[in-house]
Amino acid sequence: MTARTFAWTGFLAIAAVMLMVASRFTLLDPVENFTLTITEPLQSALSGATRPVANWVNNVTDAGALSAENKRLREENERLTNELSLAREDAVELQNLKDLAAVREEFPGDTFLNARIVARDSSNVRAVVAIDRGKSDGVRDGMIVVTKGRSLVGTVSRTFDDYAWVTLITDPKSAVSAMVQESRAEGVVAGDYGGDLVMEFVGQGAMVKEGDFVITSGVGGGYPANVVIGRVGKISRREQELFQEVGVDPLAALSGLEHVMVLTSFEPVALETP
Repeated sequence: MTARTFAWTGFLAIAAVMLMVASRFTLLDPVENFTLTITEPLQSALSGATRPVANWVNNVTDAGALSAENKRLREENERLTNELSLAREDAVELQNLKDLAAVREEFPGDTFLNARIVARDSSNVRAVVAIDRGKSDGVRDGMIVVTKGRSLVGTVSRTFDDYAWVTLITDPKSAVSAMVQESRAEGVVAGDYGGDLVMEFVGQGAMVKEGDFVITSGVGGGYPANVVIGRVGKISRREQELFQEVGVDPLAALSGLEHVMVLTSFEPVALETP
């Protein structure tokens, strides 16, 4: 170690000791106060200049955290909503199966095949639906389709291996031999382009009143007897007409059907004219 280096080392050591002593006995307080007085405006200015940046950084950080939390809550809400929807569908499905099982118990002599509606005609001209049962399940053209309470829905009009089309009773091409249960007045229940049911060829003298039940008569061999079609609605009578026009309200909620039953134990018969 050179003499110069030794001198500097000694000087620094003495200075350090003097500063420690001065600090302990508050001898440097005036110097510190003077330094703070000079630098305080500069610190305030720097703090004021950097505060907006700091606030912006904090806001960006908070916004990012809030956005992430909102996203998590939306995903959680979507998941819970989907679970609720599935639970409701399961409940509806179970109730439909119970209703259809009740039909089997009420009519033990008949054989039914459960089916689900998988398509509807979208033209608003025809009233037809497709079911997920076909030739491979034993479904044949002409078989009738019913729903809860064994009320009439329509007739199988075209079959394929795995599905079939059903013409509803409200279709303009549908015609069902029927009778009014209370008075035994007979006629033909047909659909129209407005989606309504009308019982035609009911004589003017036939006793028919609103609320009477309309059932299949079995005449003609196309339908079994005593299948409920609906109830008598509006009645129109004109003296100059041979027949009265009887509106029929279908018992089956045809527009909202999801499950139906094909009556496989009934084979329609096409009677030849004499």
